[in-house]
Amino acid sequence: MNNLDLSKPLEPITIGITGLTPMLAVSATLITGLSTGVICLSILVLTSVTVACFRRFIPVRLKLIYLLLITSTWVTIIDLALQACLYPVREQLGIYIFILAMNTALLYYLEEAAPDKGGLRGVKESGLAALKTGLVVTLSFTVIGLAREITARGGILTDINLLAQVDEFNSIQPVYIFNTGLNLFGATAGAFIMFGLLLSAVSYCHSKRQQETVPS
Repeated sequence: MNNLDLSKPLEPITIGITGLTPMLAVSATLITGLSTGVICLSILVLTSVTVACFRRFIPVRLKLIYLLLITSTWVTIIDLALQACLYPVREQLGIYIFILAMNTALLYYLEEAAPDKGGLRGVKESGLAALKTGLVVTLSFTVIGLAREITARGGILTDINLLAQVDEFNSIQPVYIFNTGLNLFGATAGAFIMFGLLLSAVSYCHSKRQQETVPS
């Protein structure tokens, strides 16, 4: 299987949709969406690099089990780091952080997509494959969170208080665009509606670009 191609942005999202869709429920704002995406990106990169380093020691028939164990370890470490540095954000995300440990479908895809090479080159290419996928996922969660926040709460950075313990963010104030919002998009159902709209928009843009590149 070839390396991930950012010209096919739906590919990594669709592969891991089963494991990632529960995270949409908590991605209700720009901050929570971005936080969720960065956590997912970190886990993907750290797990892929770890697996690449120990690839020769992992039996093929037990690959999925090792992926789950390694991912769970990194999820636990990141969760502890969030509790120490950004506890309000961690409390907002809650148990949804640990759902990422079960997203073995996306991790298994990364393992198949990454070249089976040893040494530093294999580690580098596995990390890059995970980074590309993580960036697409982060962008998706951020856009969904921002869109839900604007439509449901009528503004941006409405939960900036989650970052109050970080001095650099204390002077930032929420920006309200309109007074009332659509409560539907603040609910879980609204998250899936936004996700469907995003997939449709990206798919449409991708198909239009393909049509433009096809010689007449």
